[in-house]
Amino acid sequence: MSPVEEPRPVEEPRPPVVVGVDGSDSARHAAQWAADVASAWGAAVHLVHAVPDGVGDGGSEPSWLHELHDAVERAGVEQVESLVVAASATDALTARSRGAALVVVGSYGEGARSGMLAGSAALALLEASQCPVAVVRGAAPGLAPPRRGPVVVGTDAATDDVLHLGDALHLGAALAAGLGTRLSVLHAWSEVVEDAQGVHRTTSSGTELAALAAARLDTCLQPLTETHPGLPIERHVVDDTALRALLDHASGARLVVVGHRRDPGSGRRLGSTSRGLVAFAPCPVVVTAHGRA
Repeated sequence: MSPVEEPRPVEEPRPPVVVGVDGSDSARHAAQWAADVASAWGAAVHLVHAVPDGVGDGGSEPSWLHELHDAVERAGVEQVESLVVAASATDALTARSRGAALVVVGSYGEGARSGMLAGSAALALLEASQCPVAVVRGAAPGLAPPRRGPVVVGTDAATDDVLHLGDALHLGAALAAGLGTRLSVLHAWSEVVEDAQGVHRTTSSGTELAALAAARLDTCLQPLTETHPGLPIERHVVDDTALRALLDHASGARLVVVGHRRDPGSGRRLGSTSRGLVAFAPCPVVVTAHGRA
């Protein structure tokens, strides 16, 4: 009798990369950036063009969307879907963030002075998304995002950020490995901290705080040496605010990844570091989802 072959396990499809698009150069840059990531991950790309209720035809596809679809396919993405949705961009992308690997948007676009999903709309998406969100930009309007430099992952020494550092590290490592670059991890500490008791100066010395920050960072990095054994990893422990240190490193980065945490005392879920990076970083910024590991 011939041996009975064991059935091969069926691989589940990878979650898609969802991109919010319009006819702007910013959206085109976002789609191209997303195509690079999706191609490296073996994921599909869903191009979502949101048309506000009562404006335009929610069922027709503009010619630029067909061109964008073809460009993403040429970038090596095997599965590309184009969708025109009668909804606001924030609502459409939030709905499709459930089950997605990443939602990608541009930072400059049609109908907005400072971005396709700029200001309150971008922040609303970052607050509501059920998966990480990438806000893609170059150093100035019209410039493509950088294609060189490390993936920078940042945090500060606050307890909340340390808890969320693992999420940002694993996502940053996956992006760095997929894009073929190194991972640069920045851990900022300061004698002045902000917590439930407000802003105050700690009683620990700078030497103690630096040593504690380095030990925390080493602990968080340990799993990455197992999951990504060949990934080059740089460590930076600095005496500074997380936002200032990350903006400094962002000038030479391919992208920056930060964890999603609540801003102490403000009632906002999105911390001031993430807000500042989305507003001012000269490269793409990826913010992990607050509701998922």
